[in-house]
Amino acid sequence: MANKQSCFVVAASASASASASVHLSGLFYVTLYIGNPPKPYYLDVDTGSDLTWVQCDAPCRNCFPGPHQLYKPKKEKLVYCEDPLCTSIHTIRKHTCGSPHEQCDYLIAYADQGSSLGVLVKDAFNLSFANGSLLQPHLAFGCGYDQQVPSINSPAPTDGVLGLGYGKSTIISQLQDFGLTRNVIGHCFSGQGGGYLFFGDSLVPYSSVTWTPMIRNPSLKYYSPGSANLLFGNQPMDLKGLQVVFDSGSSYTYFVTQAYEAFIYASKGNVCLGILNGSEVGLGNLNVIGDISMQDLMVIYDNKKQQIGWVHADCNRLPKSGTALM
Repeated sequence: MANKQSCFVVAASASASASASVHLSGLFYVTLYIGNPPKPYYLDVDTGSDLTWVQCDAPCRNCFPGPHQLYKPKKEKLVYCEDPLCTSIHTIRKHTCGSPHEQCDYLIAYADQGSSLGVLVKDAFNLSFANGSLLQPHLAFGCGYDQQVPSINSPAPTDGVLGLGYGKSTIISQLQDFGLTRNVIGHCFSGQGGGYLFFGDSLVPYSSVTWTPMIRNPSLKYYSPGSANLLFGNQPMDLKGLQVVFDSGSSYTYFVTQAYEAFIYASKGNVCLGILNGSEVGLGNLNVIGDISMQDLMVIYDNKKQQIGWVHADCNRLPKSGTALM
């Protein structure tokens, strides 16, 4: 990770009209404007989870100081259990409501032992489109009033999380349901700090991208190309069938113990690539490709065609985009 803050424009077929930065903590985050009048919130870009949430004044039982004021929910913004989005969240978490007229509560647990507990709400998101139009669709997101964070700087670098997984509760899935854009997301993180995030496919250079099928495993919420073999210098290392996932919410890349030790032995301990032992932090048999291994690459998650792609790119410059939204 670049140890600096460098602003960049977030743009796409449908995107946050925002800037984004690499914080000193190593997080890539974007600024989304929520509410009317719109207020800014810094959100950690996370393809490893579905639900977007911000810390909110509900009142907040356990919140940490962030860069902006807590989101203040209004009763008319609440989402209730009868809403299909609430049903999709509870199906994943195996939670049921006592009544369809109750408020929709949520609980998200992350691999680093962090979590967010709160209530689902709907409010206006201020989004700019490639054709110059500005829309304010009302999208569902989490209003988190009880956060558990393993370790946090003071103040916190972000106000919450932008969940970019493939579940029904994601922002991109909701935009697709409104007919505003295709269910495609992508990011380009610069090694110098900065980059861009996009929704839709008008920025995707399809003919230049290396594509692999997207494997949907019911037990995983991550984007995954399935199993892979470990190579070093294009030479096989006799490690096959490794379970690999992509997670932009992870600053580093993690290998299981066997792969990690084999890799370190072949690097002879003379390089620093930001690859850590995932078995030591409770990742089980997952090999996680994090931000540090995705720098200076455009990475695309095409949920419509069920494929993941990547191509080398100059992430400091936004490519020319078309005007088609669909």
